[in-house]
Order: sequence, then structure tokens, then C-alpha cells
Amino acid sequence: MSTMNAYPSPVYPAMPMPFFGMWSDVAGLYREVVKTNTEQLFLSSAKVIQEQMLRAVITAAQSCTDALAKNALSVQQQSMERFAEANGKAVGLMGQAFTRVWMGSLPAVK
Repeated sequence: MSTMNAYPSPVYPAMPMPFFGMWSDVAGLYREVVKTNTEQLFLSSAKVIQEQMLRAVITAAQSCTDALAKNALSVQQQSMERFAEANGKAVGLMGQAFTRVWMGSLPAVK
């Protein structure tokens, strides 16, 4: 009768010593690649953020300049309208005063 185990233990061949050094070298290669990739991702991300922030600042400055120019034109137009209205009222007041003076110089009709 043979004694067979239902769960045999696997037997792995012994790994020669040079393979241990090779695994260390392989791990070093991957570590260097991961380091380079991480640095590149960090630096490129920082560059993208910097470019986008600069673009946003420039866009905001241009937008602000445009809005200020439109506001200045609007205020100037309103100012000119107020001066024109004031000039019209002033002409009216001077006309009334002239009429009163002219009417006062006429002889009274009896």
C-alpha cells in the first residue's frame, strides 16, 4: 500500500545564487523607471497648472480691460446726455429770462 498525501507539498528547485543578484538588478531597473515616470508626471503636471494659471490671469486681465473700457464708454455717454439735458434746460431758463425782460420793457397796454 502506498502512502499518498491528498495535499502534496510542492518541491521547488533551489535557485542558484546568480539569480538572486539578477532579481535585485531587475528591481533596480523598474525602480528607476517608476522614479523617472513619477518625476515626469509631477513636472509636466506642474507645467500644465502653471500654463493654465497664466492663461487664466491673462484672460481675466483682458476681460477686465474690456469691461472697464465698455464701462468708461457708457459713463461718458451718460455724462454727455446729462450735459446735453442741462444745456437744454439752461437755454430754456435763459429764454424765459429773456422773455420776461423783453415783456417787461414793453409799454403796458391799457
